[in-house]
Amino acid sequence: MNPDSLLQEQFNRAVGFLRKGEFDYSVQSFENAIGTINQGGLVDKNLIYRTYVNFGVLLNRVGDRKRALEFYTISETFTIEKFGGISEKLIPIYINKGNIFNNYGDLIKAQNYYEKALSLIDPLKESRWLSEINHNLGVILYKNGNYSKSLDYYLRTLKLKKHNKFQSSSTTINNIGNCYKKLGKYQDADLYYKKGISIVKGESGSNYYLLGDLYLNYAVFQDEIGSSDNVLSYLNLAYQVYDINFGTKHPGTAHCLKNFGDYYFKKKDHLNALKYYQKALISELDNFNNSTVYINPTMDELDPQLSILEILKPKAVTLRYLYDKTNSISDLDFSLQTYDLCLDIIDKIRIAYQDEESKFALSKNEKETYNQAIEIAVKLYQLTKDVKYKEKAFMYSERSKSASLLSSLNDVNAKNFGGISTELQEKETNLKLDIARYRELVHDERRKQIPDRDSISGWQNVLFNLNEEYNQMVLRFEEDYPEYYALKYDTKTIDIEELQSRLSDNDLLIEYSISDSALFSFIITKSSFEVEREKIVKDSFDYHLEEVRNCLKTNDFANNSVAYYQKYTKSAYLLYQHLLNGKDSLLTGKNLLIVPDDKMAYIPFGALLKKEADSTTMNYRNLEYLIKYNSITYHNSATLGFKNHSSSYGFSSNKSILAFAPSYNDINDSILFTERAYRDKLYPLPGVKEEVINISKVIHGDLFIDDMATEANFKANSGDYDVLHLAMHTIIDDENPMYSKLVFTQNSDSLQDGLLNTHEIYNMNFNARMVVLSACNTGDGKLLKGEGVMSLARGFFYAGCPSVIMTLWTVEDKTGSNLMSNFYTFLSHGLKKDDALRQAKLEYLKTADALKSHPYFWSGYVTLGDVDPLYDDGLIHKLMYFAFGSVGIILFLFFRKKFKTKAVA
Repeated sequence: MNPDSLLQEQFNRAVGFLRKGEFDYSVQSFENAIGTINQGGLVDKNLIYRTYVNFGVLLNRVGDRKRALEFYTISETFTIEKFGGISEKLIPIYINKGNIFNNYGDLIKAQNYYEKALSLIDPLKESRWLSEINHNLGVILYKNGNYSKSLDYYLRTLKLKKHNKFQSSSTTINNIGNCYKKLGKYQDADLYYKKGISIVKGESGSNYYLLGDLYLNYAVFQDEIGSSDNVLSYLNLAYQVYDINFGTKHPGTAHCLKNFGDYYFKKKDHLNALKYYQKALISELDNFNNSTVYINPTMDELDPQLSILEILKPKAVTLRYLYDKTNSISDLDFSLQTYDLCLDIIDKIRIAYQDEESKFALSKNEKETYNQAIEIAVKLYQLTKDVKYKEKAFMYSERSKSASLLSSLNDVNAKNFGGISTELQEKETNLKLDIARYRELVHDERRKQIPDRDSISGWQNVLFNLNEEYNQMVLRFEEDYPEYYALKYDTKTIDIEELQSRLSDNDLLIEYSISDSALFSFIITKSSFEVEREKIVKDSFDYHLEEVRNCLKTNDFANNSVAYYQKYTKSAYLLYQHLLNGKDSLLTGKNLLIVPDDKMAYIPFGALLKKEADSTTMNYRNLEYLIKYNSITYHNSATLGFKNHSSSYGFSSNKSILAFAPSYNDINDSILFTERAYRDKLYPLPGVKEEVINISKVIHGDLFIDDMATEANFKANSGDYDVLHLAMHTIIDDENPMYSKLVFTQNSDSLQDGLLNTHEIYNMNFNARMVVLSACNTGDGKLLKGEGVMSLARGFFYAGCPSVIMTLWTVEDKTGSNLMSNFYTFLSHGLKKDDALRQAKLEYLKTADALKSHPYFWSGYVTLGDVDPLYDDGLIHKLMYFAFGSVGIILFLFFRKKFKTKAVA
């Protein structure tokens, strides 16, 4: 028999077993077929293609996702080589690759593959793949919580499947039921769940593999609507289908067992719940078989995936509740050990994601996991007084903050010290810049009232290829450079001992972590470390944060009434009570270092009030602001602030300050693409030119003003200066923070649009030790749980600036000019950055009138990151004396020579 005939026979046998649900036999038959392909001598390229693709489908179905992905990649390479890069044969490959990443929780990557598959469909022809792509995009939307839009996609899919009668609609119908459940339309949900089950049973019998998911979804639905009597029967039906079709070692079987655990947990049968969670772990993992509930798999025994997290988290919660019954410290301790494993898995998943948005989504979704771990660690510390638990609680708090930023910075450091050549690093940077540019093109076009769909499709195709090239480059780095791999995957946070060694005697660091019911404060000095837990009502706490923020950021003083004054002073005092009360003895004479959490990042602590205000009179100047007593700076996390901290005097480059003050005389409204930008407009800022000129009188620098203050000039020069000062407008995009922009002078440059967005900043490389963003809202932006505020300032921090001066709202340019001039004056005297900013604010308050002493004018500027002095006051004076001395000597010699000349004459 010739090779083609043999392969055809093996393929037919494999597909036959696959259709009958005899998966073990199907796998063996496909293995034989792959062996025939590897031996060579085949002519039928189409048959080889079908073998690769279908084997990938089978491997995914039996739960071997990693190997399935390998075969999809093999089939993709083969298809492009034999049939071309725009062949419709690539469509099922990209759909299936998308499905794998969908299961991994990397939704951005999954969506990229679905959209790439969609771009290959001929719009003039009917395609059976269109319904599947719509279905899968519906899944993405559902997982992102957009249930109404997800429902639209599923209904569109159902219509397409009815038109293509050969396609089964049961899964789509079931997912429509899921959407109706989430939207609270329980009657509709019930109808669709039953309809999906009925279709499968009628078409394929009562044990067909698809019924497992359908029964399981219906069991969960019955539980949610309170029909608990039906839950167990449908769970049993689901388990029977999974067991018959896939056996005990399969993700579907594991998910079913996990739901048994959830059922018993709700019944408060915690021991039974734990048994089922353990069974689910055994089912999910190939190399783990221990049925003892007090044993967890090791990291070596698992492949970090969200599906494992979804089993371990409820197991940890159940152990915590079991402690409430048993009062056994070992139950609580093992709950904490289980959370430890969860957090290690989260770290590994985050590092595996290449896309920032996927990392952000993970941080948001898992913030509560960190909160639970902190709660248990603090409880264990209170019970045992064992310091290790207090230190663990702090470590969890650190891991929950700006995790994606830390991961990205680790990656940057790994490239610098992992042996990767400058040439390769430059190639990677250029790739990332290209990816950012095409993303922005797609993003901006989609915002238009009538988007050009052809342009979007073309850019998405380019973007897809760039992402694929980038992913391959990252894989190459990891495989070829072991030092890079080790550094990249080092997720350790700073420990207490190292942090204390970095603090000065006058430093007081307070790191906050907040949950729905508690506020945790980690209070650290060079010689002490304490943790406090305060029970709070989160809604009430957030209300006072929002009151302070709203009162501070408004510039509408026409309504600056006594009631307005009372609201601000009441909330500012109450927040001080929550955040700093009882710490007065610690605060005295200290530099206050704050690591905020959640909405705390939106307010300047310096505007909090140590004492209650007299509510009968309005007097902003004489309020007991915290800034009058302490210098204050902020950190994204203690790890980011101190782990790689270094200090030095003098300049890090040959040039001092680079300052920009653009002109906005003929601004085009077309760039005002956000609601906030349209509201605020980009009015001329006459004060910014005065600001940078005044600064240059204090410390010499190079100024780019008006027509010279262009994006091109900034990009060409910004890498050569010690301090960057940007006094300009910003456009904040709250929905898509990576597209917030600094607005330079607009000109006719065909390469630069005059708008420097956060994506671009991320991909730049600065040598500056400080950047001053004396622009509106540079520390403001969208709050992402687990990451903090997605601001422009964050971009500069990522790009290598260890210290950022930023603004929390729209600054008033004349006041800003005054503050910044004083700030640089104090800096030139050798003060630390936080001290210099504090003194500038106090100096301002001394002379401000009743209106302009309002904290809106002065408290919006804050320091983020390193606060070490830029200049050694003693060194500056020595240089000045040397300079004056040199001038004196030169003048003496000049006049002496002149006198001698006259004498000779």
